[in-house]
Amino acid sequence: MGMRHQIPQGARLKALTVSGKVTVISEDRSDIEIDPPDRRLEVHEDVVEAHAKSTDLLIRVPHGLNISVGTVSGDIELQGRFGILKVGSVSGHVRVGDTAGDADLRSISGHIECGDCGGSCQANTKSGHIHLEHVLRNVLAHTMSGSIEAGVGGQGDVVLKTISGRVSVRVDSGKAPRAKLRSLSGRVRCECPQGGDFELKASSISGSIEVVQEE
Repeated sequence: MGMRHQIPQGARLKALTVSGKVTVISEDRSDIEIDPPDRRLEVHEDVVEAHAKSTDLLIRVPHGLNISVGTVSGDIELQGRFGILKVGSVSGHVRVGDTAGDADLRSISGHIECGDCGGSCQANTKSGHIHLEHVLRNVLAHTMSGSIEAGVGGQGDVVLKTISGRVSVRVDSGKAPRAKLRSLSGRVRCECPQGGDFELKASSISGSIEVVQEE
């Protein structure tokens, strides 16, 4: 059993580690529980902070909480449903569940994966792949040597860029993008009707680009 802490109304969680993994699980609860229990939570007005150096952190929070998580070499995993997310790691992988608000996801050499995003999503990594299950609004995803897969709701513009990876896009049924697709040496295929619902830009140097529409 971890140490339990009450959350000030409207507060967000901020968790920082150097080399430990951070796991945050959203549950039907009103407080925050942290394990190991010797990790203290500091409350600064509307921010609840958890810090560790080389210790793994397991934090349980209420559904819909706004979260900020940062690590140097540890992985970050967020399970469940959250509010607004800001997540970053230097060499770790970033895996997050569903979020009702915007998501800002960053890594240098790790993969980035995100579930259902009800707002806009920005995802950036240097050498990892990016997988965005579904983003309702704007999407900005950039990687150098990884692939990009994204499902988009068509309620915001989409910009996807990779150097040597492939790009795969699934567009919601009934949405017709104004698509601008460019690959220097890869195959480009668009099986989605063209229209003016939103801007869709996808580019790769050596990877293929594919755009399809959900049934």
